[in-house]
Amino acid sequence: MSVTLTFPSDTANVGLARTLAASMSARADLPIDQLEDVRLAVDEAVSQVILDAPAGSDITCTFDVHGTDLAITISAPTSSGTVPAQDTFSWTVLSALVETVTADVTGNVVTLRLSVHRHVPADA
Repeated sequence: MSVTLTFPSDTANVGLARTLAASMSARADLPIDQLEDVRLAVDEAVSQVILDAPAGSDITCTFDVHGTDLAITISAPTSSGTVPAQDTFSWTVLSALVETVTADVTGNVVTLRLSVHRHVPADA
């Protein structure tokens, strides 16, 4: 299942992405602690791209659920033409909340890709 959300690059809209992240995390059968981590990661990622997005541009978030895997892609135009700095506290937090996070710029669009897999308890 895939869901795409596009919204204006305004911090007032970050809650939309967080809400969809929670819904799609539940769809991937993630436990509540992982669901909350995904919500926080999406909040952080969207906030990072909004900071560099030109006024009046849109943010696009795509959530793909495959079984218990969740892939999230967040894209937006970039004013600087660079990926978010990866030596910041913000990036460290983002990286700690999901299995993988990558960033790239193609043309004038920055894209962050996050991936999450359902944690299985050791005694399960």
